[in-house]
Amino acid sequence: MTRVIPVLCATTALAGLGTVYVMLGAGATERIDVPKGTSATPRAPATPPDPIALAIATARRTCDVGAIEPVLAQLRAAVAANSSDRAAWHLLALAHLERALLRSHDRGMAVGEPVFDQQPRELLADLDAGHAAVLRARELGDDSSDLFRIEAGLLSQRIVDLKTALQWNGKVQDALRAAGERQTDNPHLHVALGLRKLLAPRWLGHDAAKALEHFEFAAKAITDDERPAVFAAMAAFLQKKRLQAIGWLEQAVARNPDNRFARVVLARLRAGEDDPFGRHVTTAEAAATK
Repeated sequence: MTRVIPVLCATTALAGLGTVYVMLGAGATERIDVPKGTSATPRAPATPPDPIALAIATARRTCDVGAIEPVLAQLRAAVAANSSDRAAWHLLALAHLERALLRSHDRGMAVGEPVFDQQPRELLADLDAGHAAVLRARELGDDSSDLFRIEAGLLSQRIVDLKTALQWNGKVQDALRAAGERQTDNPHLHVALGLRKLLAPRWLGHDAAKALEHFEFAAKAITDDERPAVFAAMAAFLQKKRLQAIGWLEQAVARNPDNRFARVVLARLRAGEDDPFGRHVTTAEAAATK
């Protein structure tokens, strides 16, 4: 009887791990393939870009959290004046997502590790406000791929440990799947899919090579955003392709010299550091790479 107990315990543990894997694995999002051929080239927009969307992108490129607040104020005023302005709600969700992402701009990245052990209060406020804007835009009829992509980005930042992963991962998967069903060649979606494969724990679907494919597609399609190139550099580095990683970071810095993380990690790579992406960026390092 005493020999049976350890076997039962081991069986229970394996069953538990299997359940966790099913709940946390990529699931249906694995079936969203990287588009081949002409989709991986930049395309001229059918209509002129929205000036507020351009303002969000411009503010984001400063890599300064405070730069997005004036755009957020403008969008909050717009939805207060017209609560049925679907486009404004969509952009409000996007602006909150971008500000939430900027709150972790200087923090290191590591496979299987959350950006924060516990999210700052300001970050949680962005996530709450952004998701409320997503739900309002959808209520008003916005069924776009990018709104689901924004929702996935907001929800994914709530994951800091196994408990929150079990709580939110299924919803993130659902949002990504919905985004892919509506537009398989959405480059921002492929950044999100690449990050899932890049940063997932090694026992839950980490795949640097597949992640790199998503980032390569996105980097070609989004020429005014340096972040796909930064993530591509990390994917290359994890595959022991240091020179390729340096090339990707050089591209990122050329696209946006204000990206402190890209500048500092590039300097670390050139210096031969073993873990250039893992450490947080210091003020001194950022100043030294200007």
